[in-house]
Amino acid sequence: MNTSRKVILVMGALFCFALFAGTAFADAKLPAPQKNGGDGIFGLLERRASGTRSDFPKGEISAEELSTILWAASGLNRGGNGWTVPLAGGRPPYVKIYAVKPDGAFLYDWKEHSLVEVTGKNILGDITDDDFVKKSPCVLVFVTDIGSLGSMSRLNGGNALAWTASGAMTQNAYLAADSLGISGRYMVSMKTGAVASELKLGDADTPLCIMPLGKR
Repeated sequence: MNTSRKVILVMGALFCFALFAGTAFADAKLPAPQKNGGDGIFGLLERRASGTRSDFPKGEISAEELSTILWAASGLNRGGNGWTVPLAGGRPPYVKIYAVKPDGAFLYDWKEHSLVEVTGKNILGDITDDDFVKKSPCVLVFVTDIGSLGSMSRLNGGNALAWTASGAMTQNAYLAADSLGISGRYMVSMKTGAVASELKLGDADTPLCIMPLGKR
C-alpha cells in the first residue's frame, strides 16, 4: 500500500470517528426525576419568589436537578397517562421547553425524558440583554408548539392556550426548583429574533418566556 493511500485511509477513519463522536453524545437521556421527598406544597407556596436580578445565584445545576425541574414543568405522570400540568383537550404539551446552557441548547423531549441537542455553542449572550441571565448556568426557554394543537390552534391562533400552559409550566418549575434550593425568575424580556434563529424554530413557533435558574 503506497503512502498516499495510507494517508487517505487514515483521514477517512478519523473523519468517521469525528462524525460519530460529534453526534453520539449530542443527545442525553436524563436521569430519573425526583418524585418524592422535599418540602410540602404549602411550605413551597409560602416562600415562592423570583430570584433577584442584583444577586441572582450562579451555582451549577446537576443533571438530576434539571431532570426534576423539566419533569415538573411538562413531564409524564400517572403511569404515563397524563402530564404534570393541565392541557386543553388532553393534548400533548403544546409548549416546548429548551434548556440553554454554556455547553449548548437542548430541547426537552417529554416522551423520552431526554435532552435533544439543538446547538453545541453557548448562545446565552445572544438571546438576552440581561447580564445576570447571560451568566446563569441554565435558562429555560418556553416556546409555542402550535402543531401539537391540531384543530384547536384556531382558538385565538392557539396563543391563549399556549400562554396558559406556559404559566402552569413555569409555576411547576418554580416550585420544583425551590424544593431543590434553586432560584428561578420568570421573564418575558428576551431577543425573540435571536431566540428563534439560534433555536432553529419553525415559522409558527413563538418564544413566550424564559426562566434563568441558579443554585443558591
